[in-house]
Amino acid sequence: MLAGTLVAGMTPRKPLHAEDITDTPLSLSTLTRESPQPLSGQTITDGDGIEHSLEDFRGRPTIVHLWATWCGPCITELPTLARLIPSLTASGIAAVPVSVDHRGPEVVLPFLKKLHMEDFPSFYDTRRAIPASLEETSLPLTLFLNAQAELVCRHAGPLLWNTPDAAAILLCLMT
Repeated sequence: MLAGTLVAGMTPRKPLHAEDITDTPLSLSTLTRESPQPLSGQTITDGDGIEHSLEDFRGRPTIVHLWATWCGPCITELPTLARLIPSLTASGIAAVPVSVDHRGPEVVLPFLKKLHMEDFPSFYDTRRAIPASLEETSLPLTLFLNAQAELVCRHAGPLLWNTPDAAAILLCLMT
């Protein structure tokens, strides 16, 4: 009886899938701002196992980039995002790459080492709660938050992170 109640109360989740590796990355300048939406209750875990709310990033615009080691477009765009992070930081934008791999650091850290990206910041959503709450099923998934930690834009699919003036374009989008 109890098991039936639990199963009946569960919300089915659609599995995540990678966008097609041949998809052309979207230029950052084509992203459009939406009405701000709160993302309360969304959490991620850092490499030390400490849980953080997305609201912890309140105070500055934040890019939350969800990716996985099995996602072809994610793997292709990660190095360009990594090269952009110092420019984003200098512009006052927080970049928060979040792996949705079920096994978290156990899989992600060796993967990043293989790509010579050991210093790439690593956060985890092993339960894939963020994409599920947004009813998103495609990776990569990038969320753009304003300084109030509200969602102002999201994009499922690869992005062209090496766009000239990327930090300025993104700052304009999120402020």
